Amino acid sequence: MDTAFQWSPVFETGFEHIDGQHRALLEMINNATAVIASPQSASIKLLEGLQDELIEYTRLHFADEEALMVERHLDKAFIRGHVRQHRDFEREITAIRENSNGEQGEAVAMLHFLTSWLSFHFLSADRLMAEQIRMVESGLDAREAHRQALEQQDAAAMQPLLDALTSLYHIISSRNRALTDINHSLESMVSARTADLGRDKDELANLVKKMELTQSQLLQSEKMASIGQLAAGVAHEINNPVGFVNSNLGTLKGYVEDLLEVIDTYAGLEPLLPQDPALQQRLADMKKRTDLAYLREDVLDLLKESQDGLGRIKRIVADLKDFSHAGEADWQHADLNSGLESTLNVVWNELKYKTEVLRDFTPLPPVRCVAAQLNQVFMNLLVNAAHAIETKGTITISTRTDGDDVVVTVTDTGKGIPADIQQRIFEPFFTTKPVGKGTGLGLSIAWDIIRKHHGTLSVASKVGEGTSFSVRVPVAGPPDEPSGGETAS
Repeated sequence: MDTAFQWSPVFETGFEHIDGQHRALLEMINNATAVIASPQSASIKLLEGLQDELIEYTRLHFADEEALMVERHLDKAFIRGHVRQHRDFEREITAIRENSNGEQGEAVAMLHFLTSWLSFHFLSADRLMAEQIRMVESGLDAREAHRQALEQQDAAAMQPLLDALTSLYHIISSRNRALTDINHSLESMVSARTADLGRDKDELANLVKKMELTQSQLLQSEKMASIGQLAAGVAHEINNPVGFVNSNLGTLKGYVEDLLEVIDTYAGLEPLLPQDPALQQRLADMKKRTDLAYLREDVLDLLKESQDGLGRIKRIVADLKDFSHAGEADWQHADLNSGLESTLNVVWNELKYKTEVLRDFTPLPPVRCVAAQLNQVFMNLLVNAAHAIETKGTITISTRTDGDDVVVTVTDTGKGIPADIQQRIFEPFFTTKPVGKGTGLGLSIAWDIIRKHHGTLSVASKVGEGTSFSVRVPVAGPPDEPSGGETAS
């Protein structure tokens, strides 16, 4: 078993005491992992002791967090929700511990639960708490600080998923560099062999071109397979808990509404109670202490916000699946407008801070294609467009039919591409980005994908004004590819 939990700066809240406890929890989980992974089987007593130590320290950490929130006068509704997360976690982990018979497999499952839950809690509730503390200390009202922190958290909520995608591309980039080294070595061997055999320059260029084409094809297949597996895994792991949580929230909302109706009925009967001053005072004190009017308003708002959040999660998962078309490597009919929308949602974090995206979509007939590959082309064009815009700008996406073809155009108001470079941008490994910032394969792979679809990928650009890439593919698809599957959604 590898180290279960890697510390990352993304977990930091900026509060030394809380971050120190987070690191301590991480260290305890990793120590327990090392014991379980040891070649010598750990005793049941040792495993149970490690579990109890982790649970006890987690409770201590929760108590410190709750005291900090009260001390810093955070929003009461937020504090209640945060504390409720702590109590729910304690119930779950205690149940796991009590039902455990000390077997190693159960200890591993418990560590996986700890790692997953704490990672999510660090990145969501704890970071939200830290941000509110900073806002309140700067003079903002607690409730307003809660509202603003929630708005700012929308982008952060997707960060772990986006980090996973980034890590995937880092892995692929490393493999690219290894393949590049192999290509360079092969080129040297081919050059030496060519000199020995007297092969002419045209034959050497043809060999290099074939190697680059093979490399691009392998890279594209590996990348899309990896993204498809990631999307399928994310959907499987997220959809099940989201489903039952959403169902429970709906049921809970009904229960709360029934309880409020009961409270209203009692309130209507209040004038019929004996006019006992002590009894009347007791009722008044209870209403004041529980802040019933605020509770009535806030509890339904909390439920609605929770259901809205679950809805966003479901849309994100659906967009990831639609973007990658996991398990759909065959030629099928697909709606390119839908594919563009899904791709926009996947790369939105790259675009939203400095670009305005304008859509000019017209209804399109279903196109026979490999949808995941065309989505990869759209992703490359959109990310390149964002990188070309240095401060603020606009990206316009238009779709139309032209005879038997569908045309997708991505236009940006970025810095533009010089004419001499336009002739080389589709060459494998050619890039204008600094070393380490790009592999030079994005546009070459996009060009190869469109070529396999019997289409064209063209560019028009003017320095200082912007760039426009046009993708043209036949609606019927390549004549030499077999039809397969139903219309892809």
